[in-house]
Order: sequence, then structure tokens, then C-alpha cells
Amino acid sequence: MGERGRLGRWRWGWPLVLLGLAAAVPLLVWLGWSAISGSSDGTEVSGPVDPAAPGYEAFVDPTPTLLLIHANGDRLDGVTLLVLADPGVEGAVLIMAAETSTSDGLLSDRWDQSGSTGVADSVAELLGIRPSELQVVSDDGWAALVAAVEPVAFISPVPLIGPDGQTLFGTGVVLAAADVGPYLAGRSPGESPLVGLSRNVSFWSAWLGHVGESTAPNVIPGETDQGMGRFVRSLVAGEFLIATVGGRVTDSGAVILNPDHNAYLVNEVIPFPLLASGDSVPRVRLLNGVGNLDLTKTAARALSRAGAQITIIGNASQFGWQTTKIAYHDAGFATHAESYRDALGAGSVVAEEQPNASFDITVTFGADFSQLAAGDG
Repeated sequence: MGERGRLGRWRWGWPLVLLGLAAAVPLLVWLGWSAISGSSDGTEVSGPVDPAAPGYEAFVDPTPTLLLIHANGDRLDGVTLLVLADPGVEGAVLIMAAETSTSDGLLSDRWDQSGSTGVADSVAELLGIRPSELQVVSDDGWAALVAAVEPVAFISPVPLIGPDGQTLFGTGVVLAAADVGPYLAGRSPGESPLVGLSRNVSFWSAWLGHVGESTAPNVIPGETDQGMGRFVRSLVAGEFLIATVGGRVTDSGAVILNPDHNAYLVNEVIPFPLLASGDSVPRVRLLNGVGNLDLTKTAARALSRAGAQITIIGNASQFGWQTTKIAYHDAGFATHAESYRDALGAGSVVAEEQPNASFDITVTFGADFSQLAAGDG
């Protein structure tokens, strides 16, 4: 598959730490429009049932996410967050080191103390989102996941060196299924955990490519409606980003995340997150005031980058809005409303009473936003 899954039509730069160098990676999130186009899977629609009709509104299901924990016994080897921004269209793979620091020690410590629950809680603390699914896989589990497409061949930016200085795997890597788990967990002597993660990025890129090209009916063992069976199949059906969740490495080898950079990354790839602490974040109702449904995706992406928790998407009661309005229904969220206006680049912020308790801010975008989105403003 080469770069088919990662190199789409849209590009922008994101610092991916590989050997201390910044690399540009593509990133675009087409939002999960299927989550708001009907009343299935817990999505409730009010008013008209046609998503293009004035007055249509729907509750948005959270973006599907899977926390994959790689562990063997009492040893945590790695953590990966899989994201289906728009299942079968856009997704992401975010890779974290077991040496990542949390408020209660390293992620590896959390596994040793509290197992998968402790790791999931710490990831929620670090990234601000709670995964919707969790799966633990051992080295044997990785072997089973890869068996249908072994060997997995790829070029790695760095070799994996053993404790005695021997080269376990060079830059030209050919992995049998049984080698995958140890390879992903491997660290060369004195190596930064983030450099080690660069091998993970290379593996995931190659493995997903192999899966995408395979015609095997059971290319991923297990169920197809949840877990790795669902997420991997969906990722390879569209475009995906693979990136490390990084920061700086201390002298002791712990990874201290950069909260601003990683918050931006998470907001970009998870348009409708299941927030870890939703009480302090306003629930946003996003309404289209001009009638072009594609602009709803553009507006939602801009708001998501600003950390908005979008819970309802739909259309204004009538189209033809000229000016975008960001109305906050609780004085405590006035600052958030201002930040959302800045994210959209248009509109006015107003205080507005709202008897409906299911949202805290209503954003209705108009022609001023559509002109900016089209590059005419």
C-alpha cells in the first residue's frame, strides 16, 4: 500500500519526534457524519429527519476510540490509542511509551499497580479523553493479530540493539508474527523511549499496509464489530495518521508530555471526544445557518481544535444567516464562547437564556464564516 493510507490530499505539519528531528505528517479529520445522519446507535434526532432540512438536530455519538495495551505479565510494553474519526474514511493511531510519566508514576507503574484500569485512567488524565474501548494484548496476542500477513517487512529509521551490543534487527526489518511483540517493546541500550517509538511507527505503517492489501477473510482474528477486528479494518479502509504522543525525556528516561502540543493533536484527530472531565467543559450545539452541509464539517473541525465538546449538530430553523452567533447560556462559559469565536474567525458573542439543559453554548454560523472558509473573507 506504500503511503496510500497516510498521504491524502490534505497536508499540514506536526512535530513527530523521530531521532530528534521534526517530520511533517499529513492530518485531516473528516468528521463522523454518519453519527448524525440518523437515529441509530443511540443518536437521537429532533424535528425533521432530513439532515439537510432547516431545524434538523441530532445528538452526536462520541468518536470511537480503542486503547490497546501491550503487556506481558507485570510488564507494560506500550500503549496505543486507535481513533476512528470517520469510520472507514479517516482515523489515527497514536502511540505512547510505557515510560510516559503520570501524576502517579510512569504508565508502566500504573500497570503494575492497577492493571488496565490504572493505565486507562492515566491515559484519560494525560490526554483529557476517555477511550470508549479497551483491549489488552500480549506478545502471543500480537503474533495472532499479525499471523495472516506475516512476515511484515519495512524500513526502520533506527536498528534495535541487544544488551550485549548485538544487532537484533537492522534498519531493513522482516518480522515474523512471533517477533512483533518483542520488537515493539524493544529498547536499545541507553536509547530514548521516543527513539524507540519510531520503530513502532514504522511497524504500524507497514502492518496496516499489509492488512489493507490482504484478501484473507480473517485477516484480523476475533469479532468485526468491536476491538482490533473493528478498528484495524476501519483504519485500512480509509486514510489514517500514525504519530507518537511525545514530549521531553528526562535523565531518568521518563517521558514528560507536552500538554499543549498533545491537546492540539488529540483535538484534531478526535472531533467528538468522550471527555475525561466533562463537567468543566461546555456542551456545544452547532447549527448551520447557511445550508451547505460541508461547512458544518469545517466549523466542527475548527471548534474541535479549540477544545469544544460538540454534543449536538444540526441546522438553524431557517437558512440565510449573515452573521455567525456564539450564544452562551451560562455566564461561566463566556470565556469559552470567546475562544470559539476566535477559532471560527467570525461572529459575535452574546449572552442568551436557554431553557434546554442539554447544551451550554449554541454556535450558529452564517455567511461571514462561509466566506472565510472559502477564502473570500
